[in-house]
Formats: sequence, structure tokens, C-alpha cells
Amino acid sequence: MKKIAIIGSGIVGSATGKGLIVKGHKVIFYDIKKEVIKTLKKQKLDARLADSLDVKESDAFFLVVPTPTENEKINLKYMEEAARNLGKKLKNKQDYFLVVIRSTVLPGTTENKIIPILEKESGKKAGQDFGVVMNPEYLREKKAESDFKNPWIITIGALDRRSGRFAAEIYKDFSCPIYQVALGEAEAQKYVHNLFNAVKIAFFNEMRMACWQINIEPNQIFKIAAESAEGSWNKKYGIFDRGPFDGMCLPKDTRAFSSWSKKLKIKMDILDGAINSNKKFEFFWKKHKKNK
Repeated sequence: MKKIAIIGSGIVGSATGKGLIVKGHKVIFYDIKKEVIKTLKKQKLDARLADSLDVKESDAFFLVVPTPTENEKINLKYMEEAARNLGKKLKNKQDYFLVVIRSTVLPGTTENKIIPILEKESGKKAGQDFGVVMNPEYLREKKAESDFKNPWIITIGALDRRSGRFAAEIYKDFSCPIYQVALGEAEAQKYVHNLFNAVKIAFFNEMRMACWQINIEPNQIFKIAAESAEGSWNKKYGIFDRGPFDGMCLPKDTRAFSSWSKKLKIKMDILDGAINSNKKFEFFWKKHKKNK
């Protein structure tokens, strides 16, 4: 059993903490919002205002605070403030502890921004006095609690081996694949995860517009495509380093559909972006292979 503090007890934080309680861990929920604490207390959970954090009561600290995008850039003010406040309270903690970044942050954020704040405010050294991991969440908003309790995978991006082992102990009773990677790799993986979902939705919405334009009902087409397209049924399709897409079908069919859509004055941003990206990647791929 680990003693865990959830710092930021919104949808993701509360789902994380409740799931860890089910696995036998002792969890204390913290948040700056009184209504969040009140709701959790009604559920018979140990919930407290963030200012009352007592680091002696926990040996792992999950930072689960918002990282909103504002003016096209990620806003880290809540994460930095949470790290700063946690660091100050950790000054007098004697035992080794783990800080878990659960919020979505851009690659390099944990190592270049969060760890320096924690070290400065606590006077302790990451990798020596405490461990750090990036543990991305894959929770759907309406099914967050169920998703945490029944994960399809768990990713642990660790600063070092000790950090990774500590985090793995927390998740040892979960029956799913657990991937141990580097800090930056875990940060990047979460964005790849989200961006893939976004692009897939945008692609099918773009195809839906094209179908509507010519009075074709797309729903049955999409269901069949999910069964026929290797990019759908083969989960490893496209992930290997085999260069730009080529062959007999993909280059000619993407160009043909793009040309056809232009005649109908249907704007295909996703499709045209794929064609242009493929051309660009061909140049970089050849250069990369030549320099290896």
C-alpha cells in the first residue's frame, strides 16, 4: 500500500484517487475549490483544501491540475503554482518520495520546468531525494472512473529506474500492459494519443461533408471502412519507419479524390494536408536515412 496525495481533484484527479483506493492505497484528495472538497467529503472520502497539505502523510504526490491552451499556447501557470507550493512543503520531508505529473504537458516540460521548480523550492535533488514520473491519463470525461479502474494500458515516463519502480509498485495490481519509457517520451505519447484521435475525427467529418455534398449517406460507408481499411483493423498499421506512403493505390487515389473535390468546390484540408505532408516527409526521410 502507498500513501498518495492527489493535488487537483477534478474529473481526472478524483477518478485517479478513487481507482487507487479500490486497489488498496490510502488516498487524500486536495483541491483549491471548496465545492470540490465538499462533494468528495459527501462521498466519504478524505478531502482537504490544498493549503492544508501535510507531506508527512503521503509518499507519492500526483499533480493533476489544468494545463489549458490560451492564445494558441499551453498555459502552465496552474502546474507551476502547484509545483511551487508542493516544493515549499516538501522542504522538511525526510523520506524518499515520488512526484507524479498526471496533467498533459508538452515534451520537455517536466524536466525543464517542473523539476527545477520542485528542486528550488524544496532544496532537494530529483533522482536523489525524490523521484519523478510522467503518467499520462487516457480517461474519457463521462467514463473517467470506469476507465481508470479498467485501463487498456498504463504508461510510466520515469526520470530514473528508482522512480519507475516506485510508480510500477502503485500500479502493480492493474491487469493491463504497463509501458516504462523516458519522461519526454511519455509527454510526447500523450499528445500523439490525443492528436491521433482528433485527426481521425476530423478526417471522417471531412469525408462526411463530401458525402453530403453529393447526397450520399456516409454512416454505412464508414462502418464498412472500419472493417475494410487496414489502417483501422491493424493497430500497428502506419507506425513503423517505412518512409512516405507509396505503392499502387495511396498516392494516386489521394490526388484523384483531392482533384475531384476541388471541382465540386469541397475543401479537403485533412486530405490535402496528408498529400503535402507526405511530400515533405519524403524529403526529410531521405535526408535522415542518409545521415544515419
